[in-house]
Amino acid sequence: MNELDPNTKPFSFGTEPHKLHRKDAPDTSVAAAHKVDTATDEEKVYKIICGYPKGLTLKDLAFIMNKQNNAISGRITALLQKNMVEDSGDRRDGCRVIRQIKHV
Repeated sequence: MNELDPNTKPFSFGTEPHKLHRKDAPDTSVAAAHKVDTATDEEKVYKIICGYPKGLTLKDLAFIMNKQNNAISGRITALLQKNMVEDSGDRRDGCRVIRQIKHV
């Protein structure tokens, strides 16, 4: 089995701004969605998860990255939707454990 090298970019990082705000969102929310660098944030989260074979929780990632949970949870959701990480089925400290998907 070949493991993905977290330093390569086999997937597309980043989320389209229109997916980050509601359709009826005020202009300020729309503008904020366009300012978020989701590609960089997703890549950082992915690389950190790749470094922990047993997986990490949202709380673990927030601690490691020194960020609030809500600043990271959307990046985890995007990586889950892109099939780059998975919910291991385990729970730790009341949180789901997220780990890298090993692609062959």
